[in-house]
Amino acid sequence: MEDKMKMRRFNPMWEMENMLRNISNLIDSTIEKDVDISAEFTPIVDIWEDDVNVYFEFELPGVKKEDIKITINDDKVLIVSGEKRIDPNIDNKTCCRSERIYGHFHRAFQLPDDLNTSKVKAQFENGVLTISIAKSEVKTPKERLVEVK
Repeated sequence: MEDKMKMRRFNPMWEMENMLRNISNLIDSTIEKDVDISAEFTPIVDIWEDDVNVYFEFELPGVKKEDIKITINDDKVLIVSGEKRIDPNIDNKTCCRSERIYGHFHRAFQLPDDLNTSKVKAQFENGVLTISIAKSEVKTPKERLVEVK
């Protein structure tokens, strides 16, 4: 019986090309895809309280004070909305990569009944919006004598 061996053409660069292709695919799969800069911008918030107030602290980097709107409606819902605008001077530049998100934002929070929504303060400094809402004074019931007739 005759032992036949198949002949195959040998390309010494094939392994190198295959390895480079695999590395390229690996890198492409780990790098985030481009971010849509017109996507909804959702600022993060911390909420905390002390004995007197409840505080909302929003991170709003790149947002201007005049682009922020704060309202509290009759249902005691705090609404913070606004827009993070694209720099108008960017039009004459070539953008190589943009990871920041721009656009409108809207956050709403149901407030507890024990807050005095007529005593609200807001401050915007270094890209942080701080809203403080006073707690209602807790009235402790006073003991009163009821006359029996």
